[in-house]
Amino acid sequence: MTVRNFAHKGWLVALVSTMAWTVGCAEDDPAAQTPNTDGGVEDPCDPNAGLTTQDTLTCAPAADDYQPRDQASANDTWPACVSDQGTYQPLEASISTIARIGAFEEIATLLAFDGARVPSAQDFLDARVVYTQAEGLESRVVRREDEHYPAAPSSCRDLSEAEQMQHADRCVGPAKIRPILNDAFQQGSLGEDRVRNAARIEAALLWFLYVSVHKEALTCAEVPKDCDSSYAYYTGGESRVTPMGMARYVDARSPQTHDRIWDGILAVRCWRDLDNPTGVAEDTAMQTRALNQLDRALLRGVALIVRQRLENLSCSAAWETVRILGPVLYREGEARNAQQAAELREQLDSASPEDVDVTAAQQAIDALFPCP
Repeated sequence: MTVRNFAHKGWLVALVSTMAWTVGCAEDDPAAQTPNTDGGVEDPCDPNAGLTTQDTLTCAPAADDYQPRDQASANDTWPACVSDQGTYQPLEASISTIARIGAFEEIATLLAFDGARVPSAQDFLDARVVYTQAEGLESRVVRREDEHYPAAPSSCRDLSEAEQMQHADRCVGPAKIRPILNDAFQQGSLGEDRVRNAARIEAALLWFLYVSVHKEALTCAEVPKDCDSSYAYYTGGESRVTPMGMARYVDARSPQTHDRIWDGILAVRCWRDLDNPTGVAEDTAMQTRALNQLDRALLRGVALIVRQRLENLSCSAAWETVRILGPVLYREGEARNAQQAAELREQLDSASPEDVDVTAAQQAIDALFPCP
């Protein structure tokens, strides 16, 4: 697919955009300075150093999982449906979410998420232009809700900032993710801690993508096209074998988990095909089966990203991933095993990377999230 390149808009466009942003965010940063000045010398570091796949041979699908890769679903408990051939069949001709994942990949290049170089202050300005494009990533971050948590009194987008903070777990986009992104873009554009701030943006956006895949899969019960958005937030509209966005991260660490997430996405599409596909869904039991299958695999994917970054804590970018993305695992971890979850929280909440017992943290992750 073709990803639009916004960097060619040039220094002037990016500077004007950032100046407007600085004024608009004065309350968040009353001491805002002139942008586009690189700070001190920084060295790049690779948060993915030593990356190896972490597939688990002992893992098998649950008894009620949808399994399109096993003889086109012939051996599972699901009725025949549109997903049986193993490819996603969109409900709509156009999926706007695909452009947002293209934007994520462009930001990843601009800010060198791979650790190949230290991004410049200008790179942060250019990346923010991509982030703030109309109907782009920012437009969804500011309204994203984490449907794992109880609903707020009304839609988070209709709440005041104070009310959003009172329901921060549910109003995760505006209350938790957006502040990280705003601060990291601003500090990076001032030339401050560029490696660390690029990593903060990476981790916050991965958090947003995980929450979005689940949210859209849930709300497509009432809005069928949201199934397409769920699919695209993970895949970027690409096939199983050409991963991008979050799928690229998961596949690099565990092709097994990547495949199981894909199976979960197809389970959601299968349920919707079988359950009043043009109207409001009614089969909540089948929906729950599909959502559980998808979320179990997604959480394994997030866990593996955190687990791998724990191996590179001498790299500030890896530490930022652990600090930001690691707590995403706490909710489900506590539901599965409170003791192991407490150990994980103790390690990931450490004040510095030197305080982390990496072995203990990884063992807790393996115990809590053993299979996709």
